[in-house]
Amino acid sequence: MDSVIYDPLEEFDGKYKALHQEKTNQFFETLVQRSGIDIEKNRETVRLYDTHIETVAKLRKKRNWRRFWRVLMCITVILIPLVIWKMTPKIRSLKSQIEESDQQAEKLLAEAGAQMAPLNRLFTDRDALDIIESTIPLITFHPCFSAEQEADMKINYDFAANREQEQSTLDVLAGHYNENPFLFENKVIHTMGMETYHGYKTIHWTETYRDSNGKLRTRTRSETLHATVTKPKPFYSTQVELNYCSQGGPDLEFSRDATHLHQKNERELERYVRRGERKLNRKAEKALRQNDDFVSMSNSEFEVLFDALNRTDEVQFRTLFTPLAQTNMVSLICSQSGYGDDFHFVKMKRTNRILTNHSQGRAINLLPNRYMSYSYDIAKENFIGQNMEFFKAVYFDFAPVLAIPAYQERPVHSLKPIPDRSQMYSLKECEVLANAVDPQYVMHPNTKTKAILKSTFVESKDSVDTTRITAYSYDIEKRVDVITMRGGDGHLHSVPVEWDEYLPLEAENYFCISAKELAANKTVMARRNGLCIYRT
Repeated sequence: MDSVIYDPLEEFDGKYKALHQEKTNQFFETLVQRSGIDIEKNRETVRLYDTHIETVAKLRKKRNWRRFWRVLMCITVILIPLVIWKMTPKIRSLKSQIEESDQQAEKLLAEAGAQMAPLNRLFTDRDALDIIESTIPLITFHPCFSAEQEADMKINYDFAANREQEQSTLDVLAGHYNENPFLFENKVIHTMGMETYHGYKTIHWTETYRDSNGKLRTRTRSETLHATVTKPKPFYSTQVELNYCSQGGPDLEFSRDATHLHQKNERELERYVRRGERKLNRKAEKALRQNDDFVSMSNSEFEVLFDALNRTDEVQFRTLFTPLAQTNMVSLICSQSGYGDDFHFVKMKRTNRILTNHSQGRAINLLPNRYMSYSYDIAKENFIGQNMEFFKAVYFDFAPVLAIPAYQERPVHSLKPIPDRSQMYSLKECEVLANAVDPQYVMHPNTKTKAILKSTFVESKDSVDTTRITAYSYDIEKRVDVITMRGGDGHLHSVPVEWDEYLPLEAENYFCISAKELAANKTVMARRNGLCIYRT
């Protein structure tokens, strides 16, 4: 296969970066030709608009200075008549000029927007994905995450649903790489932790003491007592991850964490590897004594840098990590290009979960509003620049799995068949749409926190899925604990500590999910990728 990526790092720098730049430029120029916009006319309009904006800025600055001098001069009462006579008319004139320039700028902005409207209308949610597909033909992005693909990943690729009840999907991007299914997921995660609350009380007392002359005197003392209580509190965080499914190493599990080793210089890296080799030798000796099956690989540099020593199957680990895969992984970890060692890699049998630091907080897909503009030059700069950044982020999300050649092989289609089902859209896709709905329609009315929304399939009829959305959230009640503390006066004092009690709430609502064509006469509450959600 000509499109197989044998060295993801080298091929990005030597091939795909330039190729994607070329494809992005071609895609943009095609849109421009289809739109029929007059580029030079738009540039002239934008030039005039920028000129008016600069003029307005200068006039405002001049007016502000005149106002400042007028106030300063008015401080000297005798100059007030002169100030009013000289300065006020000039300030009024500047105000008139500013208003006129503002109006002209607004007209020019509207004109520039109208000139660019034919091009702005051509931008779609698929643009960035289509360009990546043209750059790397083995990648295919799907319009939505279907129930069929979700079932296939669970039945045939061990796609785990662990901790699912504590998570809700905000966005998904599904597809296949050479027929191996993958899923980008942006989700909100709920965890329970502890919060420490503080309370304070200042006390005063009078004490008797002897001064330096031996005389009895009194003085007033004070002390602020500080009490704390620790109580349960929900915490919410977001996480972007790539789940890549492959038949390679079907029983193998391991994990490794990002260590940012690319930030070390050559000498520091050598010392790090030497220390790791000593740790590796101790682990191998312990495994030998305990009759464990762990055996260190001959490439100690790879073992130390990749650090997947918790693997569960030595044979399958070695089958995946061939000499080429080891070399690729070391290069990726130590590289100064790309993002270096910023990836967490968790293999759960046939599902590989990749979390990269560079993708946390980013949108899974580029939407048209990221590059729409009244200016052709700004739109072009945004379109090309943001598509290049997006491609780099996506490419290096895939890079840890692409470093393993076996993961690029087409799957053998002797897998378990997917049962026939009427359900059309995955539960995660339903959660995405539900999370886009105004919270008042999905959450309990007493909710004072974020909510975890979970979807349950109800039925499908006439290509419309009915789903039950359950929202888990919390109300907050103020509480006060009174803590007894001994003060410097020798007495016990009650210190109040106010804290928040989080009371679990649950709300259920039913919604319909369908393609936009079937929702034409419905009150649509949210849209995504051609899908709509509305009340049953």
